Amino acid sequence: MRRLRFAWRLALIVIAALLAVQFLALGVYTLQRSPRTDLAPGMPLAGQVSALARLLDGLDGAGRDLALQAFRAPGVGAGIVAGPAAAEPDGASLPRLEEAIRRQLGPAGGRPLAAWVAEAAHLPRLRRLIGGEVRIAVALADGATLRVEVRGDLTVRLLGIPVGVFAGLIGLAVAALALFAVVRETRPLAALAERLERFGHQPEASPPLPERGAPDVRILIRAVNAMQDRIVGLMRGRALVLGAVSHDLRTSLTRLRLRADAVPESAARTAMLRDVEDMEALLEDSLAFARATFAEEGGACDLARVVRREVEEREALGQPVRLDAGAATAWVPGSAPALRRVVANLVDNAVKYGGRADLALTIADSRAELRVDDAGPGIPDAARALVFEPFRRLDPSRNRDLGGAGLGLTIAAQIVGSLGGTITVGSSPLAGARLTVRLPLVSDRETAART
Repeated sequence: MRRLRFAWRLALIVIAALLAVQFLALGVYTLQRSPRTDLAPGMPLAGQVSALARLLDGLDGAGRDLALQAFRAPGVGAGIVAGPAAAEPDGASLPRLEEAIRRQLGPAGGRPLAAWVAEAAHLPRLRRLIGGEVRIAVALADGATLRVEVRGDLTVRLLGIPVGVFAGLIGLAVAALALFAVVRETRPLAALAERLERFGHQPEASPPLPERGAPDVRILIRAVNAMQDRIVGLMRGRALVLGAVSHDLRTSLTRLRLRADAVPESAARTAMLRDVEDMEALLEDSLAFARATFAEEGGACDLARVVRREVEEREALGQPVRLDAGAATAWVPGSAPALRRVVANLVDNAVKYGGRADLALTIADSRAELRVDDAGPGIPDAARALVFEPFRRLDPSRNRDLGGAGLGLTIAAQIVGSLGGTITVGSSPLAGARLTVRLPLVSDRETAART
């Protein structure tokens, strides 16, 4: 029940209520109905007519009048006429009713009789059953003909089914239409929820949602669209500011480097160059973080190839990086540069803080799973939710040779989230930390369309 959306929860509640009322009405009708009053179970009118015919066979003129008077009721007429027991030319025959009367007559069931709906040619089929007039003619023992005319409540008299059952069925049909209307009215809310979920991962790839539905829903959608525009504008402004600042700082850093190169070899010159390199690395990380916020969704890339290439380059540099045999190919959404940035940042983090990086790439449940294990001190449970925040460094050192700027995992999380994936922190079998990246696989058709 928790997984059902609002519209379907409301639909189930309405359906359950209607079904409960319908079954309760049927139960009450069944309990109040006495079986002894049903002369012909399933078709009461047949039993009543056959009983009247047998009774009239044994009565004279005065007795017949009394019997007919007792049989008559609102909507039910009966009389004895001369002539054959035959249907009228414009009537629609009721063979099932005729057969039921013959069964009730027993040995006398071979006498002539007929049952039909009067003037059926001018009535719709549903009108014949609910509001038509049924006429029955049964030959009596003395050659006369019993004529019975019934109007209204034909479903009860012919089928033993109360009109309320059909009213309930009509009510269910109306309820189905009402549920359709409810689902249609709540569809904009479902679309809004999906769009907000997507906006959390891909802010720039979420266009404004069309304003549909009730006035208050349209106002809500309009407010959300405006909020998204403001957020995207702020994020773009941040990226522009970072880009402009980095451009100006790069110019100044270039001048500093040139001036430092002109300084004679000394400890001060070495420190100056190291500071310049640290500032350049910090600028690069900041720009990468700003770009990762608007990572492009289009394209597909073989993650297995990216991982193999990264491991080969690290091994060539003599770094303690190892790749376990796993998936040969793993096509996922995203561009090769963005995925290389993710893998590189995870490997850098593992080598810097854990002394080694063991990578494994597997495929499970239509998702590619990349695990990076290290042999460091690990990450405490309380700090695992904080490692992806910008400029968050668990190492309190300000030395960039070890502490870093605190943007590597943030950039990786931004890119992975924009591609519809997740990144989590756990414990490694090597006693260190394990970072796991899960990305959805791309089908062959989607791969051909994206590449």
